[in-house]
Amino acid sequence: MFETSYFDILQDYLADGCKEELSPPELEYYNALYALIGIGRKYGKDKAIAFLTHKPFCTDRRRAREMYDEAVNLFFANDNIENNAHRNMLYDNLTKMALVVAQNIHSSKDAEVYGNLTMQAWKIKQLDRVDPPKLEEVKEKPIKIYSLDTAAVGLPSINRQELAAQIDAIENIPLKERERIKQDAQVVDIDFVDMLNDTENKTKDIQ
Repeated sequence: MFETSYFDILQDYLADGCKEELSPPELEYYNALYALIGIGRKYGKDKAIAFLTHKPFCTDRRRAREMYDEAVNLFFANDNIENNAHRNMLYDNLTKMALVVAQNIHSSKDAEVYGNLTMQAWKIKQLDRVDPPKLEEVKEKPIKIYSLDTAAVGLPSINRQELAAQIDAIENIPLKERERIKQDAQVVDIDFVDMLNDTENKTKDIQ
């Protein structure tokens, strides 16, 4: 029994939040791996492996060991890192043992055992190490587009002749100012010499 491994399918199943329905063989395989974790916690790895080698499973010992490893990685691994999976499992076991001891402390020796278990769990989880600094989240900067072509930014094109007519229809502005508005609106070509002269006149009194 259990000649076929459904480990990869079960990984995807858990990663996807258990949304898809498992087939009967896949569900049976999942339940077997889950049972291995429970037996391993309570009775140890060897008893968990032996569980699969007896009826009704009668799985050979090599395959049972493979399934135990799969169970550990399936339920305890972070980012598929096997060492991390073992650390998480040991931390879980030690904290449970420490809780049992804490509920039955009757002497200083019991308290010492509780302290040792807590310290071992603390070190296995690597809580005695300084966390690496978190990278600051990169904030997206707004994208600015500068273009003289309105169509390039999804805006309707401008009829320059109509715009020129609208500028000519403006009343009570000097002819020079009217020409400047047309240049700004790109209705007529910019006269750079005139623009420089105008700038010079405006700034000649500034010291």
